Amino acid sequence: MSNQKTQNQEQIDYSPEDISTEEQGFEEMLEKAKVVLNKLNSQEVTLKESLALYEKGMQSLKNAEEILEQAKLRYQEIKD
Repeated sequence: MSNQKTQNQEQIDYSPEDISTEEQGFEEMLEKAKVVLNKLNSQEVTLKESLALYEKGMQSLKNAEEILEQAKLRYQEIKD
């Protein structure tokens, strides 16, 4: 009986491995943007490096926003 309970719990419980790559991608994109922001806040980067970092950071945020929009659409589909 306890074995059945364990099997049922496995179906209900979610581990980090269960998170879709889309969600992991969102977290990864936000983390990349944070790293870029920290580098931009340091005064040890040149103007050229700053512009390249800014571009990378904005691309990461754009990718994260696209992933979030897709998740919102999926949520609406499920909800309706």
